[in-house]
Amino acid sequence: MIHHLYAGYAQRSITPPLTAPVYLAGFDANRRADAIHDDLWVRALALAWGETRLVLACVDVIGLGRPHCREIEHRVYKKWGDWPVIVACTHTHHGPDTLGLWGPSTTRSGVDLNYLNHLKKVIADCCNDAIHVLSPVTLRAATAQVPNVVKNYRNPHIIDAELTCLQLVDREDQPFATLLIYPCHPEVLSRANTAITSDYADSLRRRVEDGAGAPAIFCVGALGGMLSPAAEERTFVASESMGETLAVAALAALAETEAHPVTHLAFTRREFTIPMTNPVFRMAVENGLLPAATFEPAGQVRTEAALLRLHTAAETTLITTVPGELLPRLGLTLKEQMRAAGAATAAIIGLANDELGYILPADEFIFPTDPFDPGDHYEETMSVGPEAGPRLMAVCAEMIQNT
Repeated sequence: MIHHLYAGYAQRSITPPLTAPVYLAGFDANRRADAIHDDLWVRALALAWGETRLVLACVDVIGLGRPHCREIEHRVYKKWGDWPVIVACTHTHHGPDTLGLWGPSTTRSGVDLNYLNHLKKVIADCCNDAIHVLSPVTLRAATAQVPNVVKNYRNPHIIDAELTCLQLVDREDQPFATLLIYPCHPEVLSRANTAITSDYADSLRRRVEDGAGAPAIFCVGALGGMLSPAAEERTFVASESMGETLAVAALAALAETEAHPVTHLAFTRREFTIPMTNPVFRMAVENGLLPAATFEPAGQVRTEAALLRLHTAAETTLITTVPGELLPRLGLTLKEQMRAAGAATAAIIGLANDELGYILPADEFIFPTDPFDPGDHYEETMSVGPEAGPRLMAVCAEMIQNT
């Protein structure tokens, strides 16, 4: 039986109104938004090939815990049946607190429950919209190395500067939608900024949309460690410039590739558990900053990872989704494994269906004596524990080996 790849796209604004306090996530507590520089979005891409189908929803917030992502998926399931949903957050540090760690004080959550409930409904509705407008597409895949815009502030010698570009092309041979993946925190703007913005993701998407004439979707890759913009100035001008640099590289890479029919689409995901040993996270649960439902009674965190496989007559593309901020050392290892399994294009989507914080290699996990003054080990204080890296890598290796 011959199948074709079908795709649908939809987007909706998720910009919170400033009629109620909006506590911006990612830097310090009590950083209240006082302006809107650019809208925040959920952008959903639905894919179907034969009986295999899924929706990727890319959301301009700091992160969403797995219980919220499962609720979104359940809403889509009620309308369409078995459509797996991957909710991937762009991790902007200038959007509303959706986790609870950046409220009016260090002991008060910054989550606005009314906004959070609205957000989940809008994400699900956007996924439903994308499924509703499926049409046949082909695939163009490209990568580009974009150096000098990202820096590793933890281990400067480990850098992943690869931009992944997947463009779906419609029956008229015109771009239908472009998926962009780059491993860098959206934090060109610093903690001094109090305007809502998706940071460099905004200009990246706009510039690619202008060049391709089709919607653009952005996901972050393995950005832990910490992969952050190398911008000398923390201004909107610098943010615009970084997005434009990435967009120019994306459009140039895509211009050199041809679109091919997708001959096979496969999607696999695995649940697994990680021991939650971080005393800071435990304290956050006890103080009501993080929901108790995030952790199981036995002190385990249940989470998931997934693998998407796209095959054309020309090449294979593999995309692994991970539930947090994977350090680039592990991300580069995963890409090597995917390429060894036959992938010409290998990518990682971070903060997918969960936000467990940083996911580190076990051999460099050193929890600081004083987690509130961590020195060079800040990432450990924002991680569930030393088993996160090994358990995730084992699950991903199993999925890749069975490709």
